[in-house]
Amino acid sequence: MQLTAEIRTEHGKRPVRRLRNQGIIPGVIYGPEMKPMAIKLKKQEVEKFVHALSEAKPVTLQINVDGKTQNIEVFVKKVQIDKVTDEIVHIDFYRPAMGHVMRIEIPIRVVGKPVGVEKGGIMEVLHTELPVETLPSALVEHIEIDVSRLNLGESYHVRDLKLPEGMKALLPADEALVTVIVPRGLQAEEVVAAAPAESAEPEVIKKGKKAEETEEEKE
Repeated sequence: MQLTAEIRTEHGKRPVRRLRNQGIIPGVIYGPEMKPMAIKLKKQEVEKFVHALSEAKPVTLQINVDGKTQNIEVFVKKVQIDKVTDEIVHIDFYRPAMGHVMRIEIPIRVVGKPVGVEKGGIMEVLHTELPVETLPSALVEHIEIDVSRLNLGESYHVRDLKLPEGMKALLPADEALVTVIVPRGLQAEEVVAAAPAESAEPEVIKKGKKAEETEEEKE
């Protein structure tokens, strides 16, 4: 994804408000190896890609600095939305350093239909994003987990993930990401199915009486 940006000299509430009224979105770029850089972007251009903005997806900002065009690869760190108008009012971009660990949240994509759902269970997705520490070189746009083998009452845990080298999950290993719930009605059916037949006990009793009669005859 590529966006065009310009250096922003406007600061303060009033000047920034005027920018927004002109269809411009203020923003900032920061990172471990650079001073924060105030920028501005065209609202119309940003809105074309707003659905794809994600912490895990790199963005190339094309910026004119001192008469020279620079391409800076960044990641969206924060998008501020107006609570009344639902419009973007500010964007924070993060520029990582090579070999520098980033803390971000990566979207989780669930694929497959659990066998437990086929048996009447209900799949519940407990986490739609995974917080991680990752090197930029190990970054992926999403993490895919296949839940097709999950049976009734089973869960897909963080420990089941196969993450790229250089990436570490920030949730406990036993944290469930997806689980297949067993409905109460289905639990009752399983109890009934597992219970012994009613005729089993009387049959044993009868056999016991026969054995007793045989012993009496011997005497």
